[in-house]
Formats: sequence, structure tokens, C-alpha cells
Amino acid sequence: MEEIFKNSRYKSILAIFCAFGWSLAYPLIKIGYQEFQIGSSDLGGKILFAGIRFLFAGMLVRGFCCFKKIRLELKKTNDLFWLVLLAVVNISLHYMFAYIGLGYNPSARSTILDSMGGFLLIILSTIIFSDDKISVSKFIGCVLGIAGIVAINIQPGADFFENITFRGDGMILLNATCAALGGIITRVASKKMNMMQATGQSMMIGGVLLLIVGLIIGTNGIWSFSIKGVLVLAGLVMISAVCFAVYNELLAYHPISKIAIYNALIPVLGVIFASLLLKEELKWQYFIAVMMVGCGIYLVNMKEHK
Repeated sequence: MEEIFKNSRYKSILAIFCAFGWSLAYPLIKIGYQEFQIGSSDLGGKILFAGIRFLFAGMLVRGFCCFKKIRLELKKTNDLFWLVLLAVVNISLHYMFAYIGLGYNPSARSTILDSMGGFLLIILSTIIFSDDKISVSKFIGCVLGIAGIVAINIQPGADFFENITFRGDGMILLNATCAALGGIITRVASKKMNMMQATGQSMMIGGVLLLIVGLIIGTNGIWSFSIKGVLVLAGLVMISAVCFAVYNELLAYHPISKIAIYNALIPVLGVIFASLLLKEELKWQYFIAVMMVGCGIYLVNMKEHK
């Protein structure tokens, strides 16, 4: 299995697979809220929902590792610090900031701000890691990726920058920062422990912390359970377990910029999946955005294609 993640031939396929999974999660979360009757203003309920999702996802990854007899392999006592840091930053703070910000921000602006995490990760990676240097093609690729994400959200005549607030835009930017720092921590942690086990452990720890925060905040009402709701939650658990495990393994074996650029596909595919599953309007600029992001991905990975 390790050879598959190391192989550059499978890198793009696996990264696109993760982008598809995470973009599908956006409409599934909305459907989950509807089925469990979690209101748009129910912050505690949303954080509880996320906590359940990541706790079970972590248990699923841990179960797979136990079946395959994959051990965490902590080499030093302080390696435990990196595992907890990964859980707190990449899961707990990441999603807590996201749910707070989404409650006070327009979804279009949130999508753009959230996507900045992937590009911030590329910038940090080129500064910190010697195997990941900035180049003209990478810079142009990132610009195209950002332009593609902006293209799916900008509406002519709309006052896009109206009502900017810290609890809205600020929280989404903190969420994006946590996503970027989580990628850096993942790369560092991968040198200290088995990344598959670390992913499962961190999701479980992060899920428990989200549950605690959700219980402290409290919910607005009693949840409604249905077969459809349980199936949607199970799908979200599978997406989190598989995509996080695969993505973290890719970060461990490849330059971060060549993996993180695929995250630009997530908001673009997310609006397309939303139009298919939630019957939202499918706009022509979505397809232009896909082409722009695709060109950006190609430019960032151009040397390997040569």
C-alpha cells in the first residue's frame, strides 16, 4: 500500500479522488442538517454533528489499522505532542472556526476565503520544506486556481465586500489558516510516526474535543432521526475516514504544493454537486472555473508531466 502512495502515477488520481469526496461532503452536510433537523442558527448542534462524524471516522481508520496490524510507532515521548497538535489544529479548531464563520457569512464569500487555506499551505510549504520550491509555473497555477474559485462566486452588480466582520470573515480565515497549518503539521508528523494510524488517532481526539464543545454550547432542540439521515451521516464518516487517510499519506510522500493545489477543485466541484443533489442553479461560469482550476493544477505539476 505504501508503494501506491509513493508512486507519482497514482498521486494525481488519489488527490482528485479526495477532492471529489470532500466536495461531495458539502451538499451531504446540508442534507444531514435537514434530516436531523439541525437549524441554521444551531451552532452547538452543528459542532456536535461534526464531532460525531470525526469520532466515528477516526474509529474506522483505527479499525483498518488494527486489521492490517499497522502501529503508530512513536519514536520519542514528545512525538505525542505532534499527534495532539494535529488533532487540535487540523480537526477541532479547523472545523469549529468553519461552523462559527458560516453562521455569520454569505456562503459565496466563505467558499473563497476557505479556499485560501490550500494556497496558503503551498506558500508555507515552499518556505519551510527544501523539496518544495516556488517557481513561475507554480505561481501562475495558484493564480489560475484562485481565479477559478472567484469565478464561481462573483455576481455582477453584487456588493461582494459588504458587511465584513471578524466573527464571519475572520473565523473563515482562521479556519483556512488551520487547514494550512494542519498540512504542515501532517508533513512533520509523518517523519515521526505512521501517518495512517496518526490520522485515525487525530480524528478521534479531534472528534471528542468537538463533542465537548458542542455539548457545552448546547443544541436548540432534540434531533430527528431517519434512515436517510443515518445513511448520510455514514457517508460523511466514510468520506472523512478515506479522504483524510489518503490525503495525509500523499502529503507524507510528495511535495505539498503538488498535492494542495488539487484542493482548488473542492469548491468548484462542491457547487456542481450542490446543483445536482440540492437542485441549486447550475451556472455557466462553473464550467469555466473547472477549466481554470484544471490549468492551474497542470502548471503546478508541469515538471512531472514533462
